[in-house]
Amino acid sequence: MSPVECPAVTKLAPSRVVGVMLGVFFLSNALGNKLAGWSAGFISITPLPTLFGVTAAVTLGAAAVMFALIKPVQRLMGGVR
Repeated sequence: MSPVECPAVTKLAPSRVVGVMLGVFFLSNALGNKLAGWSAGFISITPLPTLFGVTAAVTLGAAAVMFALIKPVQRLMGGVR
């Protein structure tokens, strides 16, 4: 756990749902680790060009989604830095 992550979740979440947001944060970490382990199983059975192509596509797709969410998230933060 990075010393930045929990305080950031606590600072940005509404006060009445801080506990729930921390739970969601830990659940998202667990889900990401499970997905990483599952996808690592494909390394031995998938040809490398396909594997790298899919990895690049997923990474670029996730970057596009995060880029599209910058402004809405900044509006939801309400000036909190």
